[in-house]
Amino acid sequence: MKVYFINLDRSPERLEWFLKQTEGMDLNLVRVPAVDARELPEVELNRLRALSSGRNSLSAAELGCFLSHRKAWEMVVADNAPWAFIAEDDIHFSCDAGGFLRSHDWIPVGADIVKGEATLKRVEMGHKVEATPFGHELRRLISYHFCAGGYFLTPWTARRLLAVTEQHCEPVDEIIFSPKYGILGELHALQLMPAICMQDNFVSGSSPNEKMVSTLETDRVHFHRFDPTSARLRGWRKIPRELGRIGRQVAVSLRRSALLATKHIIFKTVPFHPN
Repeated sequence: MKVYFINLDRSPERLEWFLKQTEGMDLNLVRVPAVDARELPEVELNRLRALSSGRNSLSAAELGCFLSHRKAWEMVVADNAPWAFIAEDDIHFSCDAGGFLRSHDWIPVGADIVKGEATLKRVEMGHKVEATPFGHELRRLISYHFCAGGYFLTPWTARRLLAVTEQHCEPVDEIIFSPKYGILGELHALQLMPAICMQDNFVSGSSPNEKMVSTLETDRVHFHRFDPTSARLRGWRKIPRELGRIGRQVAVSLRRSALLATKHIIFKTVPFHPN
């Protein structure tokens, strides 16, 4: 199985770190030269933002990330192997990740995508354990699990994502892993527990690796500070949106409580054990 990892040409330190981390794993690595947001013309940025629902005011770095994942999906489709793994270059792998990344034999028939990553948020998953490869559980992923730093997918799933993103542009993790704003509800999506990878900003905590500081996050914070679209969501204009958010949270909590009581789902943080 090929491991496609996304890396900017101007981030050689990330490339060195990723290759050093995977050294000895005997992986089939393919570097995906990331789309550099600094080189995107304003007309292209505006075209992509026009494809957004308007809920998200997307920074140039977020759009570069979006296009970089599309580039990886195109490579997966062209290769047409049964499964591939897509990684961002800031992820940390667990000590047993190699077994999952060398072969797809452990993935159940009928699955479309497997999220190998964990974050620090709780997510909703199926109560049934669908498989236990290498001592890890595979459960159906039901709710939005943000971040797209490490996931397995089939060429069919990659083609579906490419088709959707021809006319729809949102943060890439929403498109893949949100049932409301993306295509998660269309897919047989599974979650690995414990996860085999986690992005650096979650692993490092309050003392992040200086080489791995997220250029996307830095750009996003700066963009939203000065973007007039984001500014419209501040102050009293934010009240209707917040009221709607609270109402949705109450509805989700009631639904989740009912499903938990009947043992249809579990709701927990996906663990991750780094090297």
